[in-house]
Amino acid sequence: MAGVFNMKPEKPGQQDIRQDLTEIVETHFTSVWQRPIAAHSAAAFDAVREQVEASSLPLVSDSCCGTGDSTRYLATAFADAFVIGVDKSAHRLGRHRGSEAENYVMVRADVNDFWRLAAEAAWQPVRHYLLYPNPYPKASQVRKRWYASSAFPSLIKLGGLLTVRTNWSLYAEEFACALNVAGFNASRREVKNEAPITAFETKYQERGHDLYEVVSDLNDLGTGGK
Repeated sequence: MAGVFNMKPEKPGQQDIRQDLTEIVETHFTSVWQRPIAAHSAAAFDAVREQVEASSLPLVSDSCCGTGDSTRYLATAFADAFVIGVDKSAHRLGRHRGSEAENYVMVRADVNDFWRLAAEAAWQPVRHYLLYPNPYPKASQVRKRWYASSAFPSLIKLGGLLTVRTNWSLYAEEFACALNVAGFNASRREVKNEAPITAFETKYQERGHDLYEVVSDLNDLGTGGK
């Protein structure tokens, strides 16, 4: 679900918030996800788990990090934290431009699996970034969107200050609605006149795309979390 697929949906198949979004989200909180964890994801998690548990630094997660530009940026912005960038693509991770920062690591794993394993291990990142994920704009693809996927409860369980960015306004709106259904307040805003923190954000700004951000404190049960 990485942002590499996130081109501007000029005429997306879905134009309005789905009427069944609440039902979809609630279903994930009342059912058990039984998909097996991929072996490579489990191995990757075990490897980085040693580093996380050995570190006394706060944890910052950068999910669907792509080439890791955002991970490198976050490691500099939060020099007193340990930053983990996770992406499923070895090709994208292989294009990462290194940094002198020593407080971050890049991990190849299925994010669905990684969130589940991190939640089961009771990890509590202080911040969690999900920047320009694939929006899957067709109405038939709704359950592939993070907030309508089986992985959403794991994302919620991890807690922390969640920041989501997208270039599709409906994605931001639905993500905020899903967070409300899960019991959390969420704010939405347009991202304007800010230095880009990912390669895709740079590209979208150059092309004149409107950009949106959703922020939610997953440690605050606002309206009564699941």
